[in-house]
Amino acid sequence: MTGQALTPLVPLIEKLGFTVEFIDRNIIAREGPVTVSEIAMLWQGMPNKHDRKRTRQLLDALTEAGLLKVVDDESGVFARVGG
Repeated sequence: MTGQALTPLVPLIEKLGFTVEFIDRNIIAREGPVTVSEIAMLWQGMPNKHDRKRTRQLLDALTEAGLLKVVDDESGVFARVGG
């Protein structure tokens, strides 16, 4: 189901430099909340402000697609919908 839900986002995912596999493994399949900083670190190791900005864009897109919900907008905390 997640793969199908991500299909419309693939162009954006690729533009931002992520992969569907990374998103499935590190965001969608995770229990509990995820943060922009945490995902950026998993993705880039030592993320710069541009990496964090792209990570936020990804998490916002996943929220718009109904896969995530915002827990704390200011801190960049998100959680799976239904999780």
